[in-house]
Amino acid sequence: MTQDERNALSREQLIYTMLCALVKKNDGEIRIKENEMDEVTKYDMMAMYYDKPNKEVILSMHFLNTFMEDEVF
Repeated sequence: MTQDERNALSREQLIYTMLCALVKKNDGEIRIKENEMDEVTKYDMMAMYYDKPNKEVILSMHFLNTFMEDEVF
């Protein structure tokens, strides 16, 4: 996928693509127990950052304590 193709993704397509990448990165399988799903509440917050130098998307359940000037928040 090219950068232009990534930029053109809808929110749903982006989430699907990220989930697929996570599953592939984990040897093709991620298991989530029912209770783990049940523990997610409307008060949980996930942040997404982009680390330009490393060309990585960072998903985090907490704010990053970093001063990287190339990081997009």
